[in-house]
Amino acid sequence: MIVFLGAFSACMSGEVDIGLYLADSSSDLGFFVCIYISISPVDCTHSSHPPTMLRLKLFGKEKSSEEEVETEIGEVLDVSDVPEISEIPPDVTEYVAQQLGTPPNDVDGSYPADVLFMAEKFLLMSENEAIEICTRNLKYHEFDPNFRDSHKDLLAELLKSFNGSGDPDEAASDEKDEKDEKDDLDPIQKSMLLRFWATLFHWWSPYPEVRAVTDPFDDDSQTCLTWRVLLLGTIWVGVGAFVNQFFDPRLPAITLSASVCQLLLYPSGRLLQYCLPDWGFSIRGHRFTLNPGEWSQKEQLLATVMVNCANGTPYVAENIFIQYMPMFYNQKWAGGFGYGFLLMLVTQFMGFGLAGLLRRVGVYPVMAMWPSILPTLAVNKALLAPNRKESINGWTITRYHFFFLVFLASFLYFWIPNYLWTAISTWNWMTWIAPNNADLAIVTGSISGMGYNPIPTFDWNMMNMLISPILTPLYSSMNQYVGMFVSGLFILAVFYTNNNYTKWLPINDNTLYDNTGNPFDVTKILTNFIFDESKYKKYSPPYYSAANLVLYGAFFALYPMAFVYSVLCYWKQMGIALRDTWLSLRYIHRSNYEGLDDAFSRIQKKHKEVPDWWFYAILLIMFGLSIALVEHWPTDTPVWVIVLCLGMCLVFLLPFTIFYSISGVLLTLNVLGELIIGYALPGKFQALNTTKALMVQIADQAMNYTTDQKTTHYAHLPPRSIFMIQLWATLVNGLVCLGVLQFQMFSVKEICTKHNSMKFSCPNENTLFSASVIWGVIGPKRIFDHQYPVLKWMFLLGAGVGLLFWAFQYGLPMVLVKRYPASIKKILRYQRIVSKAHPLILCSAMLSWAPYNLSYMTGGFYLAILFNWYLKTRYLEWWRKYAYVFSSGMDTGVALSAIVIFFAVEYNDYGLSWWGNNVSSAGVDGQGIPIPPLPDVGYFGPGPDHYP
Repeated sequence: MIVFLGAFSACMSGEVDIGLYLADSSSDLGFFVCIYISISPVDCTHSSHPPTMLRLKLFGKEKSSEEEVETEIGEVLDVSDVPEISEIPPDVTEYVAQQLGTPPNDVDGSYPADVLFMAEKFLLMSENEAIEICTRNLKYHEFDPNFRDSHKDLLAELLKSFNGSGDPDEAASDEKDEKDEKDDLDPIQKSMLLRFWATLFHWWSPYPEVRAVTDPFDDDSQTCLTWRVLLLGTIWVGVGAFVNQFFDPRLPAITLSASVCQLLLYPSGRLLQYCLPDWGFSIRGHRFTLNPGEWSQKEQLLATVMVNCANGTPYVAENIFIQYMPMFYNQKWAGGFGYGFLLMLVTQFMGFGLAGLLRRVGVYPVMAMWPSILPTLAVNKALLAPNRKESINGWTITRYHFFFLVFLASFLYFWIPNYLWTAISTWNWMTWIAPNNADLAIVTGSISGMGYNPIPTFDWNMMNMLISPILTPLYSSMNQYVGMFVSGLFILAVFYTNNNYTKWLPINDNTLYDNTGNPFDVTKILTNFIFDESKYKKYSPPYYSAANLVLYGAFFALYPMAFVYSVLCYWKQMGIALRDTWLSLRYIHRSNYEGLDDAFSRIQKKHKEVPDWWFYAILLIMFGLSIALVEHWPTDTPVWVIVLCLGMCLVFLLPFTIFYSISGVLLTLNVLGELIIGYALPGKFQALNTTKALMVQIADQAMNYTTDQKTTHYAHLPPRSIFMIQLWATLVNGLVCLGVLQFQMFSVKEICTKHNSMKFSCPNENTLFSASVIWGVIGPKRIFDHQYPVLKWMFLLGAGVGLLFWAFQYGLPMVLVKRYPASIKKILRYQRIVSKAHPLILCSAMLSWAPYNLSYMTGGFYLAILFNWYLKTRYLEWWRKYAYVFSSGMDTGVALSAIVIFFAVEYNDYGLSWWGNNVSSAGVDGQGIPIPPLPDVGYFGPGPDHYP
């Protein structure tokens, strides 16, 4: 027996750790005993183990076995925490690495810091603690769609074996169930597995998607908010805003995503790091220097968050477009800078004032996973995290090199579908069989038709347009595809039955038409921009296409459905958020992290928080400026409309944010605002447009700012640093977009025309214009009472569907469990099956039509199955390392390639005319499906005496 004493270490607070190791060199097993005594009056922030505890551990070298004895030592020693382990047994590290799916370094066999950190915490996790942590978290994630059912079953079985969960009746009934692989584990292995899961819950994240892009610890040595962040972030915010605004009127649009700008920020930061001298000065021990040192992950991510503010264009750009352009309302005063700037300012920043409330449901909760932000973190890690030589499913390439290979391939390939062979993008091959067959084009066409085509495209930009196939959870992608597929059948039924005269209109179009089948000319029914009844009688009512009718029906059903379903499912989270908000107002010094015990919240507690009153002060200032906006310019908008918009946002933002943070699907409030103002202020389209701008942008920006704060939460960044740069980046983004807007309106040839050679057909602007005419100029009273009376029943239908889904997914199982406790496993199995169908996602997918069609989603759905089912199920380690990097690399290549193609060849009309570029548009699908001849009176629908 060899005995040695070692491992003396000191914590920052002066804590003393004493480790005693006993090793038996003659034994094949080779065990050692670790005795740790920690003496310190100050708590070490990296551990949360209870005080006054003496811990003894035995670990085997040849097999994964462990015994643990804990003895309380009372109050003799003032022990604040169990210290860090000075040396982690190799068996423990290998076991944790295997469970995390992290292979050793191919060079020296070492493991990354996150594995060592988790191995240390696993070593300190007791069985009793594990039972308590896993029981609490299993209940919390009971209805979490992003937490795998297999993991829920595993934890339930483990807890049952330790008598930490379940009841006798359930245990008796489970004996009849067939055994699975968990039954092959011995008690020691079950204990280790339970402790590993408890360590994941308490020290990191139960989601492999989150673990793939975050660290379980905070590196305080990294520089954070520096002048380099502000400079480079501002530059790339301007570039991103320019590109995104410029290509926003294009179909399909091209965006310079945050991940693209990450690629460009990285060499920019490195350039400043290597080129600038270390000149500076110190004030009170803080160094201010021209070169703060290495360009860090935190600097990179802060600059990326700035750029993310330019990831979407201001909604008001579309407002200004339809007000100013001659093919819409032709209001020249709307082109003035003062009006555009103030409209942009209040809509962009008012949402920021509500983001403080949304932190309670969108930032702090563990279940708020936000799949939409994970690729940003993945690219950040790929660019700046230390790269290791490791073999994952035979792949040894680093994330960094993989990213650049995918980017280069995407950049080169996009020249084919976007310029050299455009049929690759719009692969409407089924219409080539009979190019002049209208029915074939209606059903399968990718341009004018519904897009029921099993092989619709080979263009990543089209695949990624309506569905984010890799970053969106698979259940969400499946619901979106099913919802769009089924609703397309409804559209075909409406069209072929000539419901509401739809056969005389294109089947899938977002344009508004008159009773001769021509685009609706709103100027023919206006006098001084106000609805004129006599002119209306001489002209025509507006008509929607079949797709637009179904789309608006889904819109009207969605709002009551979202409210009913979300409140029934998430009333606890909403109640906690409202309670915490009230407490923060009543006790202004109360911490936002009060009562939160997850790993990320515990790390963030050390940073200064952003007080809630900062958000509310911005809200109050913007409210005052919005009053100035509607009073100074002829917007026809009374002040009470602003109060109404804020009130509606407060009602719907909580359920919308919860839904968005879990599913990655964004819901908006635009149609709800149309209806309310259409009833309250009939005939005043300008009031409707202003209301939509306020309501939509307040909600969208509030959720957008919340996603950035969640990114801060995941990356352990100081919350106050993100607050300031969000405000600055949003201002820069708005100013640049206003400038680009002026260029588009005056310098882009044939912009907002259907057959624009550069695809600038303005789909979003046309949608907004059509909505302003039918709900603002004509008014919902005429539409609901006479034109489309069935639409008003969609509200009741939506509420009923939401209640019905909740009853079958949650209400009925709760009743059955109480009545048949012995069949709990069968009931839970039923519940998991029926809960895969999410009514809000199904309904929101119906909004994807007009002008888009199913061909924009089918290709993405295939990719979702490939990445988020096949690869994620069979090659999880590969998926964790490369999936998000692949998505970002493809987006980067497409965006940069599109910019080069546009300015190099498209802007100067250097087109290629050959079969591969002409075949898609040669038939009726590309030229437009012909409508039947009009009746003898020269128009369809009711006569002037019976107009709605």
